[in-house]
Amino acid sequence: GQLDSTCHAFVGETVVLPCSTTPPGELALAKSMLYWQIGSKQLVHFFQNGQDSLKGQDQKFHGRTSLFLDQMKHGNLSLKISNVQLEDGAEYSCIYRQTESHQTKKSTIKLNVSGK
Repeated sequence: GQLDSTCHAFVGETVVLPCSTTPPGELALAKSMLYWQIGSKQLVHFFQNGQDSLKGQDQKFHGRTSLFLDQMKHGNLSLKISNVQLEDGAEYSCIYRQTESHQTKKSTIKLNVSGK
């Protein structure tokens, strides 16, 4: 797939990986799922039924990821990663799925991390 955007960060910084969807009106977050992942296996952040669901989250991201919960219903699905590490550099997928309509939106964001 093609890249939707590329982000750059230095080790130790906080970076926001942009992702948005532009539906008419507000998103029904209680009826949606949002996956942020690397490849098909590595789960970076998962949101469902209106809340974070981090049981399956990859250990190395533990405590370092967050969503903009107050802005999500307006279509901002961006992911904030704090204390970025070199090995966080990867292509991230932002996958938004509506439970009822089975409508899925996917975008890909590449993160380049540089040492200080």
